[in-house]
Amino acid sequence: MSATPKKTKNESPPKEKAEVAFSFRSLGLAVITTLLLFGLLPLSEYVRGDEWIVRDLDSVDIPKPPPQKPVIEQRLENKTRKAMKPLDLSPPKQVLTLEQLETSLEVGPGDFRAVFAIRDFDLAPGDMGGEFIFKLHELDRIPNVLKRGRLRYPGHLLRRGVKGKVKLLVLIDERGAVKVQEIVSSSHPDFVEPSIRAAEESTYEPPLKNGKTVQVQFFLPLEFKLSEE
Repeated sequence: MSATPKKTKNESPPKEKAEVAFSFRSLGLAVITTLLLFGLLPLSEYVRGDEWIVRDLDSVDIPKPPPQKPVIEQRLENKTRKAMKPLDLSPPKQVLTLEQLETSLEVGPGDFRAVFAIRDFDLAPGDMGGEFIFKLHELDRIPNVLKRGRLRYPGHLLRRGVKGKVKLLVLIDERGAVKVQEIVSSSHPDFVEPSIRAAEESTYEPPLKNGKTVQVQFFLPLEFKLSEE
C-alpha cells in the first residue's frame, strides 16, 4: 500500500489559487483598458463632428416703413420734382415732320396770316400784250384766295436747315388764275421751281375794277422757313 501524502498547513486549496489568478488578470485588463482609453482621447479631437457655436446677437429695432401716401399726393410730389429739374438750355434738335416738308402757301393779297404773305409790291399800270394791268389798291376790293397752293420744301435743303427767299412777278387774270411772269430774285436756285408751282396752283376771285373783271400784277415774295420758327 502506498502512503497518502500529507497536506502542509501553508498550502492553499486549488480553488483559492484560481480565484486569485482571475482577480489579477481582471485587474490587469482594467489597467490596460484604462490606459488605452487615455491614449485614444487625443485622437478623438480629430474625428469628432463640427461643434455648434452659439453666439449672442444684439437685437436691433427696425423702424416701421412710413404709411403709403395717397395717389393724389404722390402725383403732386412727382410733378414738383420734375418742375425742379434744371432747364436744358441747349437748342432742341430739329425734327423733320410732314408739316415742315409741305408748308401751306396761303397766298392772297392782304392775307398777312399766311406763312408767305403777299405785300403790295405793285407795278405801275402798263401795257402787256395790249391788256391793261392794274395795281392792287386800284381794284374795287382785294381778291380773296379760293384755293391755296402747297409750297414743298426741298428735302435736301430742309435736312441741312437751309432757309431762303424767292421774289416772283405774278399776274392774276380775269378768271382768278395765277401766272408767274418773272423770277425777280432767289437765294437758292432749288427754291425757284417749288415757288412757281405753288404760286400757279393758287386760285383767286376774279379781280374787279368798276365792277368789271380785270388783270392785276404784283410782286410776290415767298420765304422758305421752318414752320416752328
